[in-house]
Amino acid sequence: MAKEVSDKDGGRESTDRNEEKRQRRAEQRAQEKEANRQMREEWAAQKAADTKKQRNTGALARVAQRAEFAHRNNAVAQAVYLATHGQWPAGTGRRRPMAESTLTEHKDALIRALSELKKEGMHVSNLSEIRRKHVRALIKRWNAAGLSYETIQNKVSKMRRLMTLLNKPDLVPRDSEYVEWLRDNGIVLVAVRKSKVALESKTWVAKGVDPMEVIDKVRTKHPIVAMCLELQYAFGLRAAEATHAEPVSGDLGEALHVRADARGGAKGGKSRTVPLSNDPLIREWQKDALKRAKELVRSHRQLRLTVPDKDYEQMQTHYYYVCRKFGITMKAMGVVPHGLRHMYAQRRHLELTGLPAPVVGTVPMSVYRANEEVLREGAQKVSLDMGHVRPSITTAYNGSVPSQSKEERARTQAWIDRLESCDGLKVLVKSLELRAVYLSGKAAQGVRLQKGDSVRLVVDKDASPQSAIEIGVLQRSLAGLIKLEEGLGVQVVHTEQAQDERDMFIELHLLA
Repeated sequence: MAKEVSDKDGGRESTDRNEEKRQRRAEQRAQEKEANRQMREEWAAQKAADTKKQRNTGALARVAQRAEFAHRNNAVAQAVYLATHGQWPAGTGRRRPMAESTLTEHKDALIRALSELKKEGMHVSNLSEIRRKHVRALIKRWNAAGLSYETIQNKVSKMRRLMTLLNKPDLVPRDSEYVEWLRDNGIVLVAVRKSKVALESKTWVAKGVDPMEVIDKVRTKHPIVAMCLELQYAFGLRAAEATHAEPVSGDLGEALHVRADARGGAKGGKSRTVPLSNDPLIREWQKDALKRAKELVRSHRQLRLTVPDKDYEQMQTHYYYVCRKFGITMKAMGVVPHGLRHMYAQRRHLELTGLPAPVVGTVPMSVYRANEEVLREGAQKVSLDMGHVRPSITTAYNGSVPSQSKEERARTQAWIDRLESCDGLKVLVKSLELRAVYLSGKAAQGVRLQKGDSVRLVVDKDASPQSAIEIGVLQRSLAGLIKLEEGLGVQVVHTEQAQDERDMFIELHLLA
């Protein structure tokens, strides 16, 4: 009997040792797997950096030689020659020609840079003479002129791209080397954080504008431009895509195909297929819009949604002229044509996820966080429908679930402290018998308020004929009570109106 017990104990010990060995092997495999993953990521990052540096290096070198031979000691003429005779490749995405508008931007940037260098006493006779010292002089000039960080970086990026095409990929440093080079030359560029997430809805409806009412007014005088606007609204097209749409060949029955073309086609050469909505009413409208668009293009020899006899640039100019004529501007109506694309993005988000876009602000953030996978898949589909690859791009249209930086949290807390420490505000809240007060909008998000912005409060109170008057009293009194800086305003709304407000609400303790 004792021997049987001993054998059982020995068996358990053996089993335990085997289990420990398995756990150690599993941990070791996990560590090796993690190490391999890190090595792959580092290798991929290095490969991407090398590819970015080497992509299309020297693509314009031979044309530049011919340009210098034809226009010796005339760098501006050489730049024009490059733009006219060179085959400029796109900088990103699949291999394709650079869009004409982008090519023109690069040419103009080069000519302006040559002019600015001349003013700095650094005349460049030939493009082959451009050196790193010239780039340094330009950056110092732009910085001294007070240009923004983003503007300077955009100019530097164009110069780097040009030099790479001219077989000088190392002339303008990249990444960390660029930062060190600036520091070594005493150049300090101050980067200002810009949010790429929509902080408030840019849709026409959010601004109180009925899209179809405006489009129908445009249709009375300019039916083709009106149709372009309606296709933007129905299918989320960009202006350049809508003004050169091909509804006859693009109508696939259950979707609209947006062709890839450097002139008037899908941006970045990425063709896409935009599916019809699953909503019966929207679907019927989309089909009807395509039918009417096909009837309009019958008179165009290429069956494009373009005014006959107008080329790409002329149609773009005409389109924006008509938009200005009918008040589709920020100054006149507070909206722009691109807002129709925002409306498509938000409508598609609701259809795919069952939730309104975060920027609309009608659903608590906890609901979005509980449905992260659904939102991620929805963002991917919306991104593809709109001609983007990265799902993160859709946050510029639909907003995102807030994720604040340390600085943003500090700014939010500063507003909370400022409001909760105001005794006059507490007295007013009590006298108005408000159930709750919430900080909302940019202040709640932690965004730095600029001149013209407003501190937004959302108040909860029993609805009554006096509610609007009481909210007005609070709005008029608040600026003086908390001593707002010049240029900032106050906006107070009832909770029933909060669906048009920001997507973040912080309850303030003002009732104690």
